[in-house]
Amino acid sequence: MSEIPGIKIQAGYQQGIDNSVIDKLEKAYSEKDKQKLKEACEEFEAIMLSTIFKQMQKSIPKGGLFKEGIAEDIFNDMFVDEVSKSASKQGGIGLSKLLYDSMIKRIENAYKFKEE
Repeated sequence: MSEIPGIKIQAGYQQGIDNSVIDKLEKAYSEKDKQKLKEACEEFEAIMLSTIFKQMQKSIPKGGLFKEGIAEDIFNDMFVDEVSKSASKQGGIGLSKLLYDSMIKRIENAYKFKEE
Protein backbone atom coordinates (compact mmCIF):
# COMPACT_ATOMS: atom_id res chain seq x y z
CA MET A 1 0.00 0.00 0.00
CA SER A 2 1.04 3.57 -0.59
CA GLU A 3 2.32 5.73 2.27
CA ILE A 4 0.58 8.87 0.95
CA PRO A 5 -2.47 9.57 3.12
CA GLY A 6 -5.73 9.25 1.23
CA ILE A 7 -4.14 7.53 -1.77
CA LYS A 8 -4.34 3.76 -1.77
CA ILE A 9 -2.25 1.96 -4.36
CA GLN A 10 -2.29 -1.80 -4.46
CA ALA A 11 0.35 -3.71 -6.41
CA GLY A 12 -2.26 -5.69 -8.37
CA TYR A 13 -3.85 -2.53 -9.76
CA GLN A 14 -0.71 -0.76 -11.00
CA GLN A 15 -1.13 -1.61 -14.65
CA GLY A 16 1.34 0.39 -16.71
CA ILE A 17 2.66 2.33 -13.73
CA ASP A 18 6.28 1.66 -12.83
CA ASN A 19 6.87 1.24 -9.08
CA SER A 20 9.79 3.68 -9.29
CA VAL A 21 7.37 6.52 -10.13
CA ILE A 22 5.19 5.65 -7.15
CA ASP A 23 8.33 5.55 -4.98
CA LYS A 24 9.41 8.97 -6.29
CA LEU A 25 5.97 10.41 -5.50
CA GLU A 26 6.05 8.96 -1.99
CA LYS A 27 9.62 10.15 -1.35
CA ALA A 28 8.99 13.69 -2.60
CA TYR A 29 5.77 13.83 -0.58
CA SER A 30 7.42 12.64 2.63
CA GLU A 31 10.39 15.01 2.16
CA LYS A 32 8.06 17.91 1.28
CA ASP A 33 10.32 18.67 -1.71
CA LYS A 34 8.17 20.67 -4.13
CA GLN A 35 10.54 20.40 -7.11
CA LYS A 36 10.91 16.62 -6.82
CA LEU A 37 7.15 16.32 -6.32
CA LYS A 38 6.48 18.33 -9.48
CA GLU A 39 8.91 16.16 -11.48
CA ALA A 40 7.37 12.94 -10.12
CA CYS A 41 3.87 14.19 -10.99
CA GLU A 42 5.00 15.00 -14.54
CA GLU A 43 6.57 11.56 -14.86
CA PHE A 44 3.35 9.95 -13.63
CA GLU A 45 1.34 11.90 -16.22
CA ALA A 46 3.82 10.94 -18.96
CA ILE A 47 3.31 7.25 -18.16
CA MET A 48 -0.46 7.68 -18.21
CA LEU A 49 -0.32 9.53 -21.55
CA SER A 50 2.00 6.89 -22.99
CA THR A 51 -0.45 4.16 -21.98
CA ILE A 52 -3.33 6.06 -23.57
CA PHE A 53 -1.40 6.75 -26.81
CA LYS A 54 -0.29 3.11 -27.11
CA GLN A 55 -3.88 1.94 -26.72
CA MET A 56 -4.95 4.43 -29.37
CA GLN A 57 -2.25 3.09 -31.72
CA LYS A 58 -3.69 -0.40 -31.37
CA SER A 59 -6.91 0.85 -32.97
CA ILE A 60 -5.11 1.79 -36.20
CA PRO A 61 -5.37 -0.94 -38.84
CA LYS A 62 -2.08 -2.66 -39.69
CA GLY A 63 -0.72 -2.78 -43.19
CA GLY A 64 0.68 -0.41 -45.72
CA LEU A 65 3.62 0.00 -48.04
CA PHE A 66 6.34 -1.20 -45.69
CA LYS A 67 6.85 -4.52 -44.00
CA GLU A 68 6.31 -4.30 -40.25
CA GLY A 69 8.76 -5.78 -37.76
CA ILE A 70 10.15 -5.70 -34.25
CA ALA A 71 12.33 -2.66 -35.00
CA GLU A 72 9.27 -0.63 -35.97
CA ASP A 73 7.47 -1.70 -32.78
CA ILE A 74 10.45 -0.68 -30.64
CA PHE A 75 10.77 2.65 -32.46
CA ASN A 76 7.05 3.38 -32.08
CA ASP A 77 7.13 2.59 -28.35
CA MET A 78 10.16 4.85 -27.83
CA PHE A 79 8.56 7.60 -29.92
CA VAL A 80 5.31 7.47 -27.95
CA ASP A 81 7.22 7.53 -24.65
CA GLU A 82 9.18 10.65 -25.69
CA VAL A 83 6.07 12.43 -27.03
CA SER A 84 4.32 11.64 -23.74
CA LYS A 85 7.21 13.05 -21.68
CA SER A 86 7.29 16.19 -23.81
CA ALA A 87 3.53 16.65 -23.60
CA SER A 88 3.56 16.22 -19.82
CA LYS A 89 6.30 18.84 -19.36
CA GLN A 90 4.26 21.29 -21.48
CA GLY A 91 1.10 20.87 -19.42
CA GLY A 92 -0.24 17.67 -20.93
CA ILE A 93 -3.87 17.05 -20.04
CA GLY A 94 -3.49 18.71 -16.65
CA LEU A 95 -3.15 15.50 -14.66
CA SER A 96 0.29 16.36 -13.25
CA LYS A 97 -0.88 19.83 -12.14
CA LEU A 98 -4.00 18.38 -10.52
CA LEU A 99 -1.98 15.71 -8.70
CA TYR A 100 0.71 18.22 -7.67
CA ASP A 101 -1.82 20.77 -6.35
CA SER A 102 -3.65 18.07 -4.41
CA MET A 103 -0.47 16.77 -2.80
CA ILE A 104 0.81 20.25 -1.95
CA LYS A 105 -2.48 20.97 -0.14
CA ARG A 106 -2.07 17.74 1.81
CA ILE A 107 1.49 18.70 2.77
CA GLU A 108 0.44 22.19 3.84
CA ASN A 109 -2.51 20.87 5.85
CA ALA A 110 -0.35 18.24 7.56
CA TYR A 111 2.26 20.89 8.38
CA LYS A 112 -0.37 23.22 9.87
CA PHE A 113 -1.68 20.45 12.11
CA LYS A 114 1.84 19.70 13.39
CA GLU A 115 2.46 23.36 14.26
CA GLU A 116 -0.71 23.71 16.35
